[in-house]
Amino acid sequence: MSVELVKKSCMGGSLSFEETYSAFIDMMDGKLEEAEIAGILISMRLRGETVDEIAGAARAMNEKKINFDTDVQVYDTCGTGGSGKSTMNVSSAVAVLLSAMGYPVVKHGNRAVSGVVGSADIFEMSGVPVSSEKSDMQSYFGKHNFAFLFAPMYHPALKYAGAVRRKLRVPTIFNFLGPLANPANVGGQIVGMAMRDKLAVLAESLLMLGRDRVAVYSSLDGYDEISSFAPTEVHEVSGGRIIKHYINPAEYFTPFQMPVVKTNGDADFFFNKAISADGGDYSKLIALNAGLALTVFGKTDSIRDGYRLALETIKTGIVVEKLASLRGN
Repeated sequence: MSVELVKKSCMGGSLSFEETYSAFIDMMDGKLEEAEIAGILISMRLRGETVDEIAGAARAMNEKKINFDTDVQVYDTCGTGGSGKSTMNVSSAVAVLLSAMGYPVVKHGNRAVSGVVGSADIFEMSGVPVSSEKSDMQSYFGKHNFAFLFAPMYHPALKYAGAVRRKLRVPTIFNFLGPLANPANVGGQIVGMAMRDKLAVLAESLLMLGRDRVAVYSSLDGYDEISSFAPTEVHEVSGGRIIKHYINPAEYFTPFQMPVVKTNGDADFFFNKAISADGGDYSKLIALNAGLALTVFGKTDSIRDGYRLALETIKTGIVVEKLASLRGN
């Protein structure tokens, strides 16, 4: 069956939900050769992944993941990555901010692929554990109300596709799947992505999977974050429907160019500066991204309220204190 599905995909045919699920189960069970995996990934990439394909592959990935058990629903800020613009680690800073505000956060992520520093990299640089065993990380979450889950440890079935992805070095359907397969029980999520033309497809996939309180977004200047310079297109999945709107940074502060990271030192500087009480414009960028999260999660009535609350929280200094408390065990 897999051979026929590989052939169908490589010949330009779209796979149904069930066909994609079947093909990706075989992929994760090690039943496909590297050339077959590459063929599926690249053919999907070239013609554009469909709603059924993203949802079907996500179902397979969630079925094969190692679950991270918590007593509460948690929040995540995992994005798709792949923008190639190497901006600062906005979603990781937002995750620490939300945790400092008292919300349980389980950040799902990986190391950098197209950028300089990924979420796992920035947390590791900050002294936050990223590769502890599951039992240790669950104890850590119980203590800190925060945990970072290093994707490869919770998705061992992806080892067969991992080598292929590293060789291809281009975004594939797996960039969409990471945010859809958090090992924990996620009650709300914001998903930044670089490919704005895929926002509607990913939102429809989330709807098909029965997800709620999720926002997918991409800025008009090509970032997988809410931009500090240009408007950002947002698709919210809430209450069984999709709501599309835009966030214009000019309505919150004087727009400025997104900070670019060229070295580990740059990443460390921007990350720590943005969550500090004197973070200036960088704090405003983090607060605006957090404002969307707080609204989507039902914690504030509007993005403006969320932005103000997040910025006030940063200025108290407790976000820096939270990061310091996350170091070690």
